[in-house]
Amino acid sequence: MRRLTRLPSPLIYAGAMAWTKGLAMLSVPLFTRTLLPEEFGRLELLSSAAEIGGLIAGAGLVDTLYRFASGADGRREAARVMGLALLIAVIGMALVVTGAPFVAPAMPLATSPLEIILLGTAVVLEGVIGVPLGWLRMHGHALGYGAMTAGRATLQVAIAAALVLGGFGVTGVLTAGAVAGLLLAGLLTAWQAHSTQVVLDRRDSLRLLAYGLPLVGGGLAAFILGTADRWLLAGAVSAAAIGVYGLAAKVASIVSLLAQPFELWWYPKRLAVLARPDGRANSSRVVMAGLAMLMLAGGAVSLAAPLLVRLLAPAAYAGAVAMVPPLTLAIGFQLAASMANAGCYARKTGTQALLVNVAGAAVALGGYLLFIPSRGVEGAILATVISQGVRFLIFAVLSQRNAPLDWRFVPLGIVLGITTAAVVIGGPGGWALLAAALAGAVLFRLLPRPGALRPAAA
Repeated sequence: MRRLTRLPSPLIYAGAMAWTKGLAMLSVPLFTRTLLPEEFGRLELLSSAAEIGGLIAGAGLVDTLYRFASGADGRREAARVMGLALLIAVIGMALVVTGAPFVAPAMPLATSPLEIILLGTAVVLEGVIGVPLGWLRMHGHALGYGAMTAGRATLQVAIAAALVLGGFGVTGVLTAGAVAGLLLAGLLTAWQAHSTQVVLDRRDSLRLLAYGLPLVGGGLAAFILGTADRWLLAGAVSAAAIGVYGLAAKVASIVSLLAQPFELWWYPKRLAVLARPDGRANSSRVVMAGLAMLMLAGGAVSLAAPLLVRLLAPAAYAGAVAMVPPLTLAIGFQLAASMANAGCYARKTGTQALLVNVAGAAVALGGYLLFIPSRGVEGAILATVISQGVRFLIFAVLSQRNAPLDWRFVPLGIVLGITTAAVVIGGPGGWALLAAALAGAVLFRLLPRPGALRPAAA
């Protein structure tokens, strides 16, 4: 155990995320071989419903924790945020149970009230789970964070596998999520109460919500940018086509897996680092390195897409291969915005971040309405790429005004150009070019030596 605690935080995060996402990816072949593409498409739609529900239930509480609990009064503020999270969860659960009979018939694909309740149970706990996990990250408890997230994933996948193999289908997957969420929420609530106590105060709750609720709006906008297209696709293409699209999205999401250890380590620290006298130099160095790694990750996943799709699904899902490269581009824009948006989040309220996300969502929604009726899934992908690109540009420009970074456009452009050429060429030649892009990133010091990514405030 002592040896584990001595490991660098990014390495622990990487191990936890590799385990968590690896289990999720390993479960995909089970689902694609036991669920018809139509059922897999229905699971995709329910997953997108969970995303929007989680954003509302979370109420921007994790970002609120980062904003208010990083000072001298951090423990008290964390106790107040946790109290608010529990209150929201209780109210949310009551709404889920009473509303399930009315929500189920309104779903675009056949869904039972029981499935709504199971899905809602997991959703309303997101804030209760997210706040303690955020507190662990803030205080460098990478091992605790990793153990909790990896344990939840292991339990959820194990239950889901047993129930799916037992013939419970989509309902079994949702049951696994609800059970794992309840157990983790209970454990983390007890730990947070011991660490900081839990306080619920009306005046403090209103103050915290004033910061967090605009971020919820931004999160809902991000939902439109991310998975809302499934809801519009449900009326334009078959459930099987949504299932194939969903598999492509899961393969493309490996880019997020590769970038997540970096993001988990950097995101909670970025505002504190930025506030230091040397914050601009340290932030610039870290963000440029992150962007270079993101480009290389996107290229690698795109090149590996044919092999990954064959390994994860039967021949009925082969159409997913062509969808992966543009989806990795969209994910790349999304993650790049998270790396470069610190200037927007360093303000007193989350209003500016909300407006940026709303602008991106408006572009996405307009694109979905314009392209999906005529081009189906291809139109949804096109609209997502455009909107994520617009969102990244707006975040970068506004953050540059509030907290300027020293952008290294020429070396980043070279790495991006070589990586793009590698994806277009494909095959062994593509991998050779990707290796050249990696060499270029190292040459320009966009990927520093091990340990060089640690800013002075870390």
